[in-house]
Amino acid sequence: MPIGRLKADFHFVALWLRNSNNLRRVAVLTCVFAAAVPVAQAARQSSSSSSSSSSKSAKTDQATSDSSGDSSSQQQAQYNPREAEKDVEVATFYMRKGDPDASIPRLEEAIRLRPNYAKPRLMLAEIYEKKEDKENALKYYREYLQVYPHAPDAKKVEKKIAKLSEP
Repeated sequence: MPIGRLKADFHFVALWLRNSNNLRRVAVLTCVFAAAVPVAQAARQSSSSSSSSSSKSAKTDQATSDSSGDSSSQQQAQYNPREAEKDVEVATFYMRKGDPDASIPRLEEAIRLRPNYAKPRLMLAEIYEKKEDKENALKYYREYLQVYPHAPDAKKVEKKIAKLSEP
């Protein structure tokens, strides 16, 4: 997990905790620190291994094991539905806060992590529609219907597409 993303997640948690009761605070902080500890340990291990004399051989061993890895492990690293749901939650928070521009990268990341996830597409379409960016709104409304063709709000979305397509 990139450090910038980790900082953004901590920022989100800090803002959310201000409006939560004590039980929620304890539960969230436990989860956050449980997620942060392995990241910190990995950073310490990588910095200590690079300073040791055997770091060169360890790096070559690691490089050969990385290159011989199968494609299924790479696909598992790419497809992460829980992270995608978390990105949508953070984007929803930013939208409620009144900052839809901050939610756009989170929703795009959710789509990247979970390509068949319809909700971030609908949210992006609504954001772009509010920003009067018809091209992107149409793109994401169409993608939404491709991913979720039998959506309960499909007729409503089709009407929006027709309205946005008008000159």
